Amino acid sequence: MKTDFKFSNLCGTVYRKGNVVFTPDGNSIISPVGNRVTVFDLVNNKSETLPFENKRDIRRLALSPNGNLLLSVDELGQTLLVNFRKRTVLHYFNLKDKVRDIVFSPDGRYFAAALGRNVQVWHSPGYVREFAPFVLHRTYAAHYDDVTSVSWSPDSRFFVTAGKDMVAKVFSVDPIEGFVPATLTGHRHAVVSAWFARDMRAVYTVSADGAVCVRRFRLQGVDENLTFGEFPIVTSDSDDDEEKPRTIWYTESRHYAQQSARVHSAAFNWATNLMVLGFTNGVFGIWEMPDFNLV
Repeated sequence: MKTDFKFSNLCGTVYRKGNVVFTPDGNSIISPVGNRVTVFDLVNNKSETLPFENKRDIRRLALSPNGNLLLSVDELGQTLLVNFRKRTVLHYFNLKDKVRDIVFSPDGRYFAAALGRNVQVWHSPGYVREFAPFVLHRTYAAHYDDVTSVSWSPDSRFFVTAGKDMVAKVFSVDPIEGFVPATLTGHRHAVVSAWFARDMRAVYTVSADGAVCVRRFRLQGVDENLTFGEFPIVTSDSDDDEEKPRTIWYTESRHYAQQSARVHSAAFNWATNLMVLGFTNGVFGIWEMPDFNLV
């Protein structure tokens, strides 16, 4: 009699909470199902439940840009590091707080986790078993209330956070001469999410009341149309001293999603410049940025 049974699939369960993640090729969706993870193959119309489980219901998932590493975080902050290609658990780790968002940087070198009012940036671990694969890079005291989302810039040098304290903040991963962390205000409700534009010339912020703000920046005393992250040296005419110009953020435009419900979730795609907003009444809409044209 054959007794070496292996776990194959999970039937009879439904999605409860957490985020869904596309694989890099866009052919599959990774979704939490209770305390397990299911991969839905959109091309072949199949599903597979991965052979591991968290202790509690999964709250957040994060997949590395190359599709090799998967982070699975439950309600208590217990984290599984998984080799997604081989479907094996590499390490167990405890972030010691509820994680509202966790995301890898575009270059795959770091991942950022929103823990309460702070954001922690960690070095991405390797693909083999290590004694201590998680190495903390830095902790950022971000907001006066819980951080709701974290989003990276395309060059992985900066990230923008959104919080329940009605502001968004821009941070640099490493100290950069001439850069000071910026606070983007102007919302009247909690900020659900915020993103950099693909060209890094704007930041989009969305609040729970459906307000969408397009933020731009300029450098004091510099008339050039620069990409964010470029901080040229300005020479003073009086004493020929070289100094870094101050970055000034301003709200270029403000739009409103005409819905009676509140914004529950939001997503933005760099390649298409499309923003998707999901509302508490079950309606979702797609807008083209930065003009906020309804698609």
